Amino acid sequence: KRYWLQATDSYARQQVRAVMEQQLLKAPQALAASELWMPAGLARVVVQDRQRIGLRMYLLDISSSTRQPDGSVVVAGTDGRLRQNPCTRWEEICAFAEDHARWNLRVGTPCEFVLLNSTSRTSGSRMVEGGDCVHIDRDQGPEANQLQKLRELLMNNGPSPGTPIVERLQDIQHRIQANFSALAQARQMIFLTIVTDGLPTSRGSGQSGWVKDTKRTIETMRSLCASLPVQLVIRLCTDEEQTIDFYNNIDEELELPLDILDDISGEAREVAKHGNDWFAYTPVLHRIREAGTLSKILDSIDERPLSVLEVQQFAELLCGSQRPLAGLGKRQFVNEIQEIVAQTPLVYDARRQEMRPIVDIPKLRIAMRVGFRGVVLPVICPCLL
Repeated sequence: KRYWLQATDSYARQQVRAVMEQQLLKAPQALAASELWMPAGLARVVVQDRQRIGLRMYLLDISSSTRQPDGSVVVAGTDGRLRQNPCTRWEEICAFAEDHARWNLRVGTPCEFVLLNSTSRTSGSRMVEGGDCVHIDRDQGPEANQLQKLRELLMNNGPSPGTPIVERLQDIQHRIQANFSALAQARQMIFLTIVTDGLPTSRGSGQSGWVKDTKRTIETMRSLCASLPVQLVIRLCTDEEQTIDFYNNIDEELELPLDILDDISGEAREVAKHGNDWFAYTPVLHRIREAGTLSKILDSIDERPLSVLEVQQFAELLCGSQRPLAGLGKRQFVNEIQEIVAQTPLVYDARRQEMRPIVDIPKLRIAMRVGFRGVVLPVICPCLL
């Protein structure tokens, strides 16, 4: 696997083409052809993450509340265009799991899916492969067989009482510690994505929001991140304010390597609300962030407006170019991006829920502070922006 350390722009483009071909052949129902386009810039982010991340773990909530019918999934219609369909939260979590299994198989990062409260699990017992968790690695056999193992794990379980996040985090901590030396030798880390719709509870309590349970969750997260090379992503599958506030408070008040994400529509709105409305928020962007990324720009887009320099860097990642753009003036840069966008396939924008150019050029001028629209208009008439 040392070839990952020698990835070049050319190699990144080859990887993107391979991803596109496999997606078209094996997952046409999940992604439209236009969404498979990924520029070399963004592909480099994926390749760089692959070098540093030795394992991705996903903790999947299957509590009773996931039966609620307020989830959503992105699917391709008969015309090949993407759209969002309503579903239960559990169906959303299942679609999430299979989507990320496919993604990691193609990127080449080993991953594990762990059920929060599998039906066969008893308190204190060890996790069983195929019953409580599934390990997926493209070096361990055909993709179809590994995806089938994940489907069987999900089908054989389902929504059940309780959200024992603390117990599962402790299990995961012990599991990582057992393989810590291999991680340290490879100088790699782990991303853990917790996919949940509820507040943590003790096993058997059946009640959310208890001070004891929430305090134990915070302490366990802190211990996990302090003792091991682990970064966390919380992927929320709920609109309940109490749950959202709980995890947002953890993110704001504690110094943890933690990112909180909503579903694709909610996250697209959050990104735009923070002044980053000049690009389409696509399923590919969302998937990279859900899985966990070391890209500081991708981590920041839902927290604050990007600086002019960051806008330039991110626009280049999103659009790609056959030549370096770093030395161009701002006006020249925008003109170059405009030419690239004109030749680029439309992508699905989750905020507007329609196919659009990857970059909105007039809004890019504003973000880059270029021309009358970017310099004068924000001062004299910001309401028109």
